[in-house]
Amino acid sequence: MHAADLDRITPTRRPDKSPSGWQRWRELLFVHWRLPIDAVRPLIPKEVELDPWDGEMFVGLVPFRMEGIRPSWLPGPMAMDFLELNLRTYVSFQGRPGVWFFSLDATSWLAVQAART
Repeated sequence: MHAADLDRITPTRRPDKSPSGWQRWRELLFVHWRLPIDAVRPLIPKEVELDPWDGEMFVGLVPFRMEGIRPSWLPGPMAMDFLELNLRTYVSFQGRPGVWFFSLDATSWLAVQAART
């Protein structure tokens, strides 16, 4: 599938079922660099398609604060807050757009373990 043919709208729609959890992103900064496709391709597994823009890849550095993170069954006062920093690029897998994380760092050990899963 070509990147121009990806359905980028459906994944942004609110699902019909109840949410599995809650989170808020605060104080975000998106810093992106353009890189040649050939510089990024060796860093991503071959079964994952790159999602270039205007013939180049974008690699982003994104620091932000996560607040109120909790599964839907956990009471609000037990929610976690933490800082996160990730280095990412944009990909697709089996026709679905996504994000490939080169690194994901957080001030919460539990959040890092969940992200790895």
